[in-house]
Amino acid sequence: MKLKGKFWPKHRRLRDVIYAVWDFWTSKTGAFILAVSAIALGYYQFYISRPILKYDTQTVNFISSNNDNDYSVKVHGQEYKDLYLTKVYLYNRGNLALSGSDVSKTGHDPIRIVIPKDAKMRHFNLDNNETTHAVTAKVIPQDNNLILDFDYLNPDYQIAANILHESPNPDIRIEGSALNVNAITKEWSANTLKYWGLGGLGLLYLILLLFYIFHHKSKKLSLKNL
Repeated sequence: MKLKGKFWPKHRRLRDVIYAVWDFWTSKTGAFILAVSAIALGYYQFYISRPILKYDTQTVNFISSNNDNDYSVKVHGQEYKDLYLTKVYLYNRGNLALSGSDVSKTGHDPIRIVIPKDAKMRHFNLDNNETTHAVTAKVIPQDNNLILDFDYLNPDYQIAANILHESPNPDIRIEGSALNVNAITKEWSANTLKYWGLGGLGLLYLILLLFYIFHHKSKKLSLKNL
């Protein structure tokens, strides 16, 4: 199908490009890309229409024996010269609130902070400054885990906990299951998601478009040489 008329540019090359772009999106390849994009968008809308739990961790050197400190840190009466602080965050990135009653119960698969033994945890608490004020939450110790107990975790709400430990690089993570929650995964920044998601999709479309234009021109040249 060709679009012609007085409104289209008279410049031949630009006109040919516009025709090629139009032919591309009305071709089987273009229709396929549009269909795949529609399916991907529909799946994304379905995916975010539920609680989506993400977590993140941030570790800093709380006190170091390498420094000339004018202070000391005591935890439960014991003084430490080297101690690290890890902040653990649990976010709801979906569009549906998660009720604490829908979380797996203790003894099954509750939402919990998993702390390896070699982390040598010395203290923990709920970070009331970083936890969303509307959330009623508490941290319950169980073996090497810290269970996160809460009433509701609405969209864009978060729960934060502080953990003091001796190991500098602990593999602290959040695990657990709940109704309509597929998995609890590591948080990616919004900029990273936009960069890789939209950038990758745009690059794919550009490559397919250039390939189609090249193939279209080659086909026209071949017909002219006949």
